Amino acid sequence: MRNAFIIFALVSIFISCTKKEVGAVSFDVKTDSTIFKVNDTVNFRMSGNPDYIVFWSGEIGNDYNHRNRDTGTGMPILCFTSQEKYGNHKNTLHLMVSTDFKGKNYDTSELRNATWIDITRRAKLDSTTNLTPSGNINLGDFLSYNTPIYIAFQFADQKDGVNAQRSWNINNLSLINYLSLIDSSTILDIPNNIWLGVSLLNPAVNWKQSSSLLTIGGGTKDSSSNEAWIISQPINLRKVIPDAAVPVKKLSDPILKSFYHIYSKPGNYRVVFNAVNANANGKTEALKSINITVQ
Repeated sequence: MRNAFIIFALVSIFISCTKKEVGAVSFDVKTDSTIFKVNDTVNFRMSGNPDYIVFWSGEIGNDYNHRNRDTGTGMPILCFTSQEKYGNHKNTLHLMVSTDFKGKNYDTSELRNATWIDITRRAKLDSTTNLTPSGNINLGDFLSYNTPIYIAFQFADQKDGVNAQRSWNINNLSLINYLSLIDSSTILDIPNNIWLGVSLLNPAVNWKQSSSLLTIGGGTKDSSSNEAWIISQPINLRKVIPDAAVPVKKLSDPILKSFYHIYSKPGNYRVVFNAVNANANGKTEALKSINITVQ
């Protein structure tokens, strides 16, 4: 037992002696000037050799001050393209919004128990079998609910024994939170979000989602009457995508002595370089900031 204790102690000493500590970051950035003209090439001269360096230009989408920003009150604008095919029945598609849909099971019970607001009149829907832009649909009035909303397309068509039922395609859908004319975040689309269908009358007829399209086909003139919905995931109308840094050096890269950037718009920019040394035992970092004016 005594020998085992001695071995354990020696191993612990060996591990503690060989543990590689993370060294302090030695890093600095300088420029020849802090005033530049639009489309000038700004040369950031660097010293030191950190393991990693990321860059924040101060421009929209690359602003260090907005790296943790995930909400902001702006103007939420929905738009999409619709295409109607086959048959001649009218008013078979409706655009709906709910502020109290539960969004747990996406089934008939949840659908029926929710309150749905019909905003179809805000959109232009196709009536010509051509791809028809909806126009900009302002959802700003739903901000006052201070709760996530759900957007849905309701398809309803009847069997009449004479005319085929309609088919619909929805694509190019986006819901964008415009914080300003140049600062915005996409908070809903088709490729990157989950839409779930709920068929109320005929399980064989339901909406389908592909990588870029929401689609439904009602069927022939002899098909049963149909009602089917496709509903978005919950949407925070104040959602903002945090700004992201640009990686300029990784561990395996050689020493970085210069980094170049071109500003295409005038303004005052806070440039930030974040330099990091890191290993499995931890990390150290250093921030270097330069204020630049672009005329």
